[in-house]
Amino acid sequence: MKWLMFAVIVVMVDAADRHPVINVEIASLGHIYPDNGGCLPYAGPSQDIALQMIQEKYQGTFNFSMRYVFDRKIKSCNELADNVVDLASNWWFKTRNRNSIPALIFPACTDPETFSINQIAAAHNLLMITSIDNQNVIRNKTLSPTFVSVGHYNDGSYFDFYKAIVTTYAWRSVFILIDDATRVTYFSSVGSIAASSLAEIPGQEVTVRHLQRPAATLLQKALQEFRSISRVLLFYGRAEGVRLLLINAFLLNMTNGEYVYITVKNFLNAPLFGHLDWNYGDGDDEIAKKAFPSLLVIRPVDYNDTLPQTSRLNATDISRRALVDYNLTLSVGNLPMPNVIASYLSVEIFAQVLNASLSLYGPASLRDGSHLTRMIINNSFETDVGSIEIDGHGQRTVDLILSYYDVQNQTFTPFVHMSTKSAETRIMRDIIWTKGKPWPPPNRPTCGYNGDSWNCGTKSSIVLPVSLPISLILVGLTAVFIYWIRSGHEHYLTIDHWIIDGRLLLPVIV
Repeated sequence: MKWLMFAVIVVMVDAADRHPVINVEIASLGHIYPDNGGCLPYAGPSQDIALQMIQEKYQGTFNFSMRYVFDRKIKSCNELADNVVDLASNWWFKTRNRNSIPALIFPACTDPETFSINQIAAAHNLLMITSIDNQNVIRNKTLSPTFVSVGHYNDGSYFDFYKAIVTTYAWRSVFILIDDATRVTYFSSVGSIAASSLAEIPGQEVTVRHLQRPAATLLQKALQEFRSISRVLLFYGRAEGVRLLLINAFLLNMTNGEYVYITVKNFLNAPLFGHLDWNYGDGDDEIAKKAFPSLLVIRPVDYNDTLPQTSRLNATDISRRALVDYNLTLSVGNLPMPNVIASYLSVEIFAQVLNASLSLYGPASLRDGSHLTRMIINNSFETDVGSIEIDGHGQRTVDLILSYYDVQNQTFTPFVHMSTKSAETRIMRDIIWTKGKPWPPPNRPTCGYNGDSWNCGTKSSIVLPVSLPISLILVGLTAVFIYWIRSGHEHYLTIDHWIIDGRLLLPVIV
């Protein structure tokens, strides 16, 4: 980071005298219908604020402009994935200023569109910064030499966290339930990858089931199977699906402290992911309230962190711009959401890297996307919203926490922390587990998953404890008698006794 800080200081003083003002054109591709946190109505306002900030900060060195590339006919992420190549190609070959430094700031929302746009960026050696990352694409630098992410969700970190949790608490059997009914493809893709990640642990048993719709009958069927093979369930689905799962678990007496339910909460009350709470104002609230203490939640550390007071990114400005520019109403109380912060960071970090590269390597380096990417990877940045780090794959590192439901305060309280950079976990505090049961629940109950273990004295188990000791005693007495005979003690026998040849004795089978 030292070279970056030095470059910023030097260029601010001298760049205007050494170079003419350099025009930089940023293209932000997306769709304008607010069905996803990666769409332009969410990302655009924070990007506009960031653009205004960097214009002021680097005035006299760079002249930044932002072009939003979209098609009003495209109304969803899936449609965008089908048309993103045409959008990007049209901008690259037809509408961009050929004399400007080009870059892509891309708030991606599906895997296919990310992969397609990444191919274009790589082919033209064009730096692409996204605010929502893609595990499969971004971590392969052969496929993604110019692709970095400042998104708050890092797939690799979550998978390391799952492994750390099940290992720490010795849970050898895990049941994964994925809700395929939601339009958010994130759940099915991440759930499947999580299953593969956990299966890499030696001796780990992983069962994966998919829901076609989160109905009570289907959830109860899944819970019945879960009860017979595991005590730890990872759920991937919207928040209302989590609540419905817990309600049905309560009705099956599966929120009694013997079962653990874990879900992921990446976005703060985002309409796309639902509101994770027991209180929905319906007839199930009381049951849901009793069931929620069986739930654990994984989320990023900076999820609810307060931004520096000096930050240009404030909730009121974001909400106003979203309403004026996109007719989208965003609650000030829920802002800024992590994906909104990431969109802001994508613009700010791009400007920082351009400024540093200009100082260290000259104007020609600004057109080399691979070079600019290398300057971002494995580096840390001081930004308007705080310090961030980018790992060796080009992903932002965000620490994770595991929280339990504190009944007294009716809120989720963190108790396990994982450093993404070191992949080390730390127990922050003791957990108060539901029903006063000891923490953690064992991987396998004393009576077995189905309550038929011989430790619990069931009918089927009586034979073993009774017959086994008797068999051992009889076999032992027989062996002693044979040894006594073979040791020359036959002369102690009187005429009234039989002399037994030990070679003719057969083992007693009970």
